[in-house]
Amino acid sequence: MVVLALVSGAGWGAAEVYVASVPMRDEPPGPQASVLYYSDGKTILARVGTADHNDVPLSAVPAAVRHAVLAAEDRDFADHGGVSVRGVLRAIVSDLKGGHEGASTITQQFARNAYLTQDFSVDRKAREMAIAVKLERRYSKDEILERYLNTIYFGRGAYGIAAAANAYFGVRPDQLTPAQGVVLAAVIKDPYHFDPAVDARAAKNRFLWIAKAAAEAKWLPTGLTYPAVTLTRTNVGGKNGVVVDQIENELKARGISSQDLHTKGLSVVTTLDRVAQPAAVQQVTQQLQVQPAGLRGALVALDPRSGAVRAYFGSDQGRGYYDYATAPHPAASTFKPIVLSAALERGIGYNSRWDGSSPRIFPGRQGVPLKNHANAQCPNCTLETAMVESLNTPFYAVTEELGADAVRSMAVRLGIPDAYAGQRSMVDVKGDPKPGRTRPDISIGRYPVAPADLATVYATFASGGTHYDRYFVEKVSAADHRELYQAVPVGEVVLKPGVAADVSTVLSSVVRRDGVSPKRPAAGKTGTQAWGDTKENQDAWMAGYTPELATTIWLGKEKPGPLRDAAGKPIEGETLPAKMWQAFTTASLHGAPVEALPPPANVGRTDVGDAGRSKPSTGTKGGIGAKPLGPDVPVIHTAHAGKRLALTFDDGPSEFTPAMLDLLKQYHIKGVFCMVGEEVEQHPDLVKRVVSEGHGLCNHSWKHDDLGALSEAAARADIQRTQDALAKAAPGRTVSWFRAPFGSWGASAKAGAAMHMTPLGWVVDPDDWTTPGADVIRTRIKEQLEDRAVVLVHDGGGDRSQTVTALKKLIPELLADGWTFDLPEKTVAARPLPHSNPPKEQPEQGVTEKPAPPVEEQPPVDPVRPEVIDSAPPGDEELRDQGSPQKSRETGKKAPGTGA
Repeated sequence: MVVLALVSGAGWGAAEVYVASVPMRDEPPGPQASVLYYSDGKTILARVGTADHNDVPLSAVPAAVRHAVLAAEDRDFADHGGVSVRGVLRAIVSDLKGGHEGASTITQQFARNAYLTQDFSVDRKAREMAIAVKLERRYSKDEILERYLNTIYFGRGAYGIAAAANAYFGVRPDQLTPAQGVVLAAVIKDPYHFDPAVDARAAKNRFLWIAKAAAEAKWLPTGLTYPAVTLTRTNVGGKNGVVVDQIENELKARGISSQDLHTKGLSVVTTLDRVAQPAAVQQVTQQLQVQPAGLRGALVALDPRSGAVRAYFGSDQGRGYYDYATAPHPAASTFKPIVLSAALERGIGYNSRWDGSSPRIFPGRQGVPLKNHANAQCPNCTLETAMVESLNTPFYAVTEELGADAVRSMAVRLGIPDAYAGQRSMVDVKGDPKPGRTRPDISIGRYPVAPADLATVYATFASGGTHYDRYFVEKVSAADHRELYQAVPVGEVVLKPGVAADVSTVLSSVVRRDGVSPKRPAAGKTGTQAWGDTKENQDAWMAGYTPELATTIWLGKEKPGPLRDAAGKPIEGETLPAKMWQAFTTASLHGAPVEALPPPANVGRTDVGDAGRSKPSTGTKGGIGAKPLGPDVPVIHTAHAGKRLALTFDDGPSEFTPAMLDLLKQYHIKGVFCMVGEEVEQHPDLVKRVVSEGHGLCNHSWKHDDLGALSEAAARADIQRTQDALAKAAPGRTVSWFRAPFGSWGASAKAGAAMHMTPLGWVVDPDDWTTPGADVIRTRIKEQLEDRAVVLVHDGGGDRSQTVTALKKLIPELLADGWTFDLPEKTVAARPLPHSNPPKEQPEQGVTEKPAPPVEEQPPVDPVRPEVIDSAPPGDEELRDQGSPQKSRETGKKAPGTGA
C-alpha cells in the first residue's frame, strides 16, 4: 500500500504521514566489523570487517565509472524521486509469476546499507522506501551517488570505490578506465561470485551484460575489452579463510548480504567446534608441510545428527582461494559403501558370496578387463570380505546386478548432488564410452565427487539412515542483539536403520583391519585412485565415522599426478589419509563419552551372489578369472596355459610396421596385427608381408573411434568394409580376431562374432599412445604381466619409434625370464576371406575342411618351453603354410629356426 501510494499519488497524505514517521539519523552509523564465533558462542573464529576504506569525492570518480554503476544498478537514477515506478511494477509482476526480482534504486540501496539491515520483510522494505524519499529530499543526486559509492561493499574486504580500485587494479579511483569501472560495477550485485578471482566466467558474463546496457544508453563506447584484474585475494580468516567464504555464502542464502556481514557488526555463531576445527587445520597443514611440494588436502567433519559442520579445511591461503573440499575428485573405493547400501536395500546381504577373481570381464567394461588392487584373488568371498580387502570385481558384479542407475540414485539420496557446476554428476562425459549415462564403473569410484559431499554420505550412514543438509551457521544476531536467523535442521530418512546398521558393521571391520581405530567404535573406508593407466596414484581418501562425527579426508594435487610422500613411497588411502583421520578423530572427541555403533541387522539374503556361477579358467598363475561365457565376449587369454603372453599390434599397418616385423622375425615370434581399414588400403604390401611371415590377422574396424555410437547393423557394415580391404590385400587369408577401438565394444563385438571373428581384448596396456617413453612402456608391460596375458601394443596411429625401442629391450628380457610368446585364445571358428583366384585342385589355404567349434580343447604342449606354432589352434593353417616355423610334412621333423 505504501508503495502504491508513493508511486501513484493515491492516498498521498497517508503516505506522507508514514514517511515522516520513519526515523532517519542525520548521519548513518559507521561500518562495524562482524564477529564469527565457534559453536560455543564465546570463542572467536574470525572477524570480518571493513579494514580497507576511505572516502573520496565524486569528482575523483571518472564519469565512465559512474555510468557503469548506473547501468548495472539504476538506469533511471536521474529521473526518480528515490523509488522507481517502473522497477517496482516490474518486480510486482515477477513476484506474481512466482519469481523474484529486485526493485531497489541506488537511493534505496544506500538507505538499506547505511541505515537499515537487509532482512527480508515488508516492514523493512517500506522503511527503506521511506528513507529513500527522505534522502532524495535532503541530498542532491550527486551527493547520493557519492555516498553510495563510498559505502557500497565491493568484495575483497574493500568498502567503497577507492578501496575497490586498489583491491582489483592497484590504482586510485581517478585512474580507473571505463572497462575497469564495468568490472567494479559487476561485483556490486554479488561481491563474491562476480569476483573474477572466484568465478571468472560469471564475472565476464556480467561484465558483457553491463557493457552492452551502458552502450545502449550512450554512456560508454561499444566493444570494451575485459581488463586484467589483480587476482591476489585477501588473507582474511587466515587458514580458516575458505571457511569464512562458506559462511558468507550460506548467510547470503539466508537473506543476510555480504554488505551486512562486512559493515553491520553482526554476531554469527557457527557450527564449527573449537576443538575439532583447530585439529583439522593442524592435521592437514602439518602433514602438507613435511610432504613434497604440490600436495593438496581437504578435510570435512560433520555432526551426523544434524548436518552441522564441525571442522572444515579446503585451503590455508585465505579467503577466495580454491576450495579443495568442494572440488570433485574420483572417489575410488570410498564409493563402495554406497554400492553396499544399494545392495542391502535390494535384499542382497553382506554375507552373500561373490566372485572376487581378478581380472574379470564384464559387459559394462566393453571388453576391458577389471582387476583388483595388486590382482588380489577371492573367487568365493562375502561382500564384507570384499569390502575389507577392497576388491573391485565383486562390487562391479553387484552393480551390474542392480543396475548402475540404481547405484547412482542411492548416491544422490545419501548426499551426492545430482549435478556439479550445472553438469549432471556421476555420468560419462564427452570422450567417455557413454556420455551422459552412468556405467557400472560407478562401483569402483570412477566418477568425481567432492570431499564435503562424501562426508554427508558417511554422516547419513552414521545417523542410522537419516540425511541432513550441511550447514555452517547456527544463528545470527544484529548489533542491537535482535535475532536475524536461527538454524533448524530437518532430517529425511533415506535408508532403513537396518541397512545403515549393516553398512556400519562392514565398515567397522575395515577400520579394525586397517588398524586405525580412534580408540572408540568407528567405521570407515579408504580409497586410492590410479593416475591414468600407470602404477601411480592421483587421489587418496579416507572416509569414516563414529556415532558423533563423520569425516572425509582427501589428498591429491591441483592437477592430477603421482602422489608420493616425503620418503618417495606412493600415498594410498590406507597410509597417510587413514592415519590423519585416526589422529583427527581421536583429538576431536577426546574426553567425549564413548558411544557404540548399532549391532548388525543382517538384512538381505546370503544365497544371491555370483560365486561359482562361471567355470574358472585353467593354467593361470594369478587366477585370470571367469572364462568368457559367450562368443561375443572379448578374450584376454593366450591360446595355451603357462607362462605365456600374446603380442597384439593395433592401429596399423604404418611406416613402423616393418620394424615390428623385423624384430618379431629376429626372435621367431608370431603376433597378431589388428589393422584399420583405411591403413590397409594405404599399405597393402605390409598386409601381404604380415600374413606371409605367419602372423595373425585382426580386423580393427574402419571408422575406429566412432564405432561405439553405431548400431549393430552399422557396425557390421563398418567391419565388413575393413574385411573387404583385407580381402583385396590378402585374398583367401583368415581374419581370426576382431578388435573394436577402446570404449566401442557393445554392438560391434556381437557383429564381429557374427562375422566369424573372435572379439579380442587385452590384459596388459602400457598406454603408449601418450608417448611416455620407451623405458616407461617397457616397465609398464612388465609390471602388468601375468600368465596368459594379451598385451596391447601399437604399430600405427602416431609416432611409434619408442614402441619399437621398448620392444627391442623387452623381448630378450622376457625370453630370459622364461616367457613364451603365443597367439590369443579363439572362441569363434574363423572363415577365410574371399579368394580372387581360388585354386581348383587343392583346398584354400588358411582354413580346415571342418572349422573347430568355439572353445575347443587345444593340443597338448611342452610345459617347459612350448612351441607356439606346433600347437596352433585348429583353423590357423594359414600360419603353418606361410613361412612360419613348422614340422616338415615329409619327415615329421621340425624345420630349422623354430622358436618361441
